Amino acid sequence: MMDISFIVVNYNSLVFIKDLLKSFEILNEAKNTTDYDLKSGFYGSDILEWEIIIFDNGSDDGSTDFIKKVAEKNTNIVLIRSKTNVGFCKGSNEGAKIACGKYLVFLNPDTKIINKDIGSIINFVVEKETNGEKIGIIGVKTINADNTLQYSCRSFPTIARQFFESYFLFKLFRRSRLFGSYFMTWWDHQSNMEVDWVAGSFMFIRKEVFKLIGGFDEDFFMYSEDTDICFRLKRKGYKNYYFACYDIMHIDSAISSRNMVVRELGIWRSRRLYFKKNYSELFARIVSTFYCLGILNRLLLFFILYIFTLNKSSKTRINLYAQTLKLYFQS
Repeated sequence: MMDISFIVVNYNSLVFIKDLLKSFEILNEAKNTTDYDLKSGFYGSDILEWEIIIFDNGSDDGSTDFIKKVAEKNTNIVLIRSKTNVGFCKGSNEGAKIACGKYLVFLNPDTKIINKDIGSIINFVVEKETNGEKIGIIGVKTINADNTLQYSCRSFPTIARQFFESYFLFKLFRRSRLFGSYFMTWWDHQSNMEVDWVAGSFMFIRKEVFKLIGGFDEDFFMYSEDTDICFRLKRKGYKNYYFACYDIMHIDSAISSRNMVVRELGIWRSRRLYFKKNYSELFARIVSTFYCLGILNRLLLFFILYIFTLNKSSKTRINLYAQTLKLYFQS
């Protein structure tokens, strides 16, 4: 059996998918490789065997043709093409169905591999399992393009934590274990730790565990699916971990930020769905109300800033949040 299957869901991400595929060369220890020759050295005696499965959601930016050309030269790159955009969860589940790896790694297309020692994650999982732990999903240290830390592990969302977010308390009191509990901003993220959930930009899991939990819930199109699967695993006695000894680069929101209104709307709807599925309709409505108040607070804040500064950025933010509110209540 192959060791690792990397699963990437692509949608009009040509620039990012090029950089991601090129970054895989760091895992290839063979010498004299060309830019996109990912085949050499994959199956050496001391090198993990792995594959890349890319599920394309009906892209029309040329990324599908690019991936197809690369796959023709590298038999361990597999392309699945969908005529329509079926979302992250459906695409990830379809990729997992044909994966040959013992372990699955779900990667965003706007990530880059910057650390070759991915076997350290396997060693970490095996050690924990040897000690009797049931391991769910492993997340890793994630850095931004400027090498600053990105908060890639968090506590499960609650009504209180949504309140802290909506009223900026998590930013005002970053070192507080209470107000900073959602993003875990009180902690330096430099050590391994059991956590509630890890971001979907990098999720490492045994394939058999992924199948056992039923994969990603396809009722989620995008956003909150990572929280949901970690929550379901936790309920079944699995432990999710943040692994600080391996790192990746993630251009956070690089793809979704192309339409910030759609992104904000998607986060709002998916968070409401998460609470409805895992708690109750009442909880979902309360959280949705707090999220709405958070958007109204931001509208007010940027409106005041615009009055005093006439800053174009503030005006853009006003339009963003106004459109988000309008679309949410129209749908």
